[in-house]
Amino acid sequence: MPRVGGHLPDDYGLSLTVLVPSASDANPVNTGDTLVFANTGAYHAAPAAAGDAVVLIAKHPVSDPYTPLGVHAFGFSRVSKVAFTGTAPTIGASVEADGAGAVRAAATANGSRVLYVDAAGGFCEVAFP
Repeated sequence: MPRVGGHLPDDYGLSLTVLVPSASDANPVNTGDTLVFANTGAYHAAPAAAGDAVVLIAKHPVSDPYTPLGVHAFGFSRVSKVAFTGTAPTIGASVEADGAGAVRAAATANGSRVLYVDAAGGFCEVAFP
């Protein structure tokens, strides 16, 4: 009898494309490596250190900082493009509702994470829990 459960097809769950600025021939990212978001730029990731919560897992290897890396993302259910008011949020910051249909930078972390900011366009891309 076949086993129930196990690894889900790639169609399920949240997948993203990120860059890993520290990836190189000497420090490659391999399939299945654990990663975390980095605040160094839009959609940047870094290898997870001992004790870090697993946030991303690499789908394939990369050995340079310019090759996009497909990852499975954990702890987030959706990435959405949203308008912001006030000062542009920074990459890695959390956002909250502004009460007028947009978002603003949150004073404290709340599980959301800004992945990209277009200050001139007045929008950001946010991974929401």
